[in-house]
Amino acid sequence: MVVLLVLLTILGCIGVSLALRRRGKAAEARPVREPAALFPSQAAQELPGGLFVHEGHTWAKLDSSGAVQVGLDGFAQGILGRVDRFELPPNGAKLRQGEPAFAALQSGKRIEFVSPVDGIVSAVNERINVDPAAARKEPYEKGWAFMILPSNLSRDLRKLRIGADAAAWLEREARSFTEFLSLHRAVPQEVGATLPDGGIHAEGIMETMDGEILQITIRKYFR
Repeated sequence: MVVLLVLLTILGCIGVSLALRRRGKAAEARPVREPAALFPSQAAQELPGGLFVHEGHTWAKLDSSGAVQVGLDGFAQGILGRVDRFELPPNGAKLRQGEPAFAALQSGKRIEFVSPVDGIVSAVNERINVDPAAARKEPYEKGWAFMILPSNLSRDLRKLRIGADAAAWLEREARSFTEFLSLHRAVPQEVGATLPDGGIHAEGIMETMDGEILQITIRKYFR
């Protein structure tokens, strides 16, 4: 009887060991979902040298003429997705840093973006309305929105990020946005699609946003 109990105990231990081993192999076989896989793809792009980034996700690039080129950064272009058109400021418009400068019109929605510097608009890029897909694909080249003649450049640049600091901040913003979406999964009709593993697909997700969640997103990330 004692021998039988010992044998049963040994067989039980072997069974548990095999089960745990199979479970471990299955876990190894499953692809690990990195948070970065949920980020808008453009947010991970390397920022061009000399590009300054505003916390409202617009960028500023100094031109040899002394003017400043302005556009949306890769994070903003990525989560924004397709737009009907951009509403650009007129030539001669006076803009202030951190205040609304242009807007994206998308399915009846109007999403405003701020100017990264003070100054007067000297040119606009109508090409972003002719070929918006190119602007999304190359936000720091073909995606510029307007040129501005700066009036307080040295002061304004102190409030912007550049280089490694800007790149690290963009990564933090992308992670923050993924967490923000996860917190609002209780209203999937406003948040958008989920991936098979339960993660949230953030690329172009603002196309599906409306109502309160849209306003919260604008206040939190584009001001």
